[in-house]
Parts: sequence; C-alpha cells; structure tokens
Amino acid sequence: MNRKILSFAQHIMSGRTLFSKKGVSVSAAVVLVSLLALGFVVRVRASGDWHEPQGLVGTWRLQLTPVDCPDVTTGTPAAPFQGLVTFTGDGTLTNTFNNTLFGYDTPGHGYWWKTDDRTYGDVFEALIVDPPTTSPYVPGTLKSFGAIALDDENGFTAQVMSEYFNSSGAIYLTKCIDVVGTRLNDSLTEP
Repeated sequence: MNRKILSFAQHIMSGRTLFSKKGVSVSAAVVLVSLLALGFVVRVRASGDWHEPQGLVGTWRLQLTPVDCPDVTTGTPAAPFQGLVTFTGDGTLTNTFNNTLFGYDTPGHGYWWKTDDRTYGDVFEALIVDPPTTSPYVPGTLKSFGAIALDDENGFTAQVMSEYFNSSGAIYLTKCIDVVGTRLNDSLTEP
C-alpha cells in the first residue's frame, strides 16, 4: 500500500482531523446556511405556484342539477344539490356531495384524463351504504362518467351519467346531471 495512503488511514483512525476546529465550524455554518437558503427558495417557489391555476388540477365547488337522460329510463330528477371535487396532478380525484337522498354514501374516488385542449373525462365510484327507505336507491355502488369542458381557469361545465348498481352488481337506475364547477379560491366574500 502507498505510504501516503497508509499514513492518511492511520491519521483518520487515530481520531485526529486534517482541519482545524475553526475551519470545520465555518465550513459547517456555510453548508447549513446554504441548505436553509435553498429550502426557503424552494418553499417560496412552491407556495407561489400553489394557487396558480393549472387546468383542471385543484379543488372546485360544484352545483349539480339532475336532468333527464336522453333515451334512458331515469326516474324523477332530484332537486339540485352541491358538492366538492379535488382533481390532483397525478390524475386521481375525490369528491363529496350534500345530496341526502343517497343516505350514507362514501366520498367518490376515481380518476380523470385530458381529452383535448380544454376538455376532460372522469370516472368515479361511491358506495351507497344505507339509503333511506323512501329513496329510490338501494345499497350498492354509484359509478359516474363525466365529460368536462373548462370554460376558463376558474370555471367548468360538465355532463355526468351515473349508473347505480345494487349489491349483486346489477344496474337498477341511470341518472344524468349537469354540473357547474367554480374553482375554490381565497375570497372572503364567496362561500
């Protein structure tokens, strides 16, 4: 083995350092300050991007109006209701609604995709657990398919068709809904 390498290895193993304590503390301080500054710049950049509209990505308030489905047996349309949906950057979505006809249903979970410049598709499922006996729903699954058109960075319209499956997996009801979405923002004067 080379004498210089052996000498260096013995020096390291002895616990002595090649640098003075003052030099090490100054170097450590420079590294620490650099890392903190980098973290601050990344955080400022990320927070600046957080509220910039990014197509469909973000959280939206929904106004949903049940309508008759063309050429499909649907039953009586329900009263309009509201909801929230979050479209994530990785193509997943989660939503929830205040329609009491469903009874105990879970939030919807699904995914979305871009179909054209300002249009998107989505599909989601929600579980209907214990609907009121006075409603047309039975325990099972709601599966919805949507066609979304982005009007501008803060609004969209959509048409949704929902299939209702009973616990045996048979479709027993089809419903259609017109949706207006408004991007959630930090306004103090909007809900």
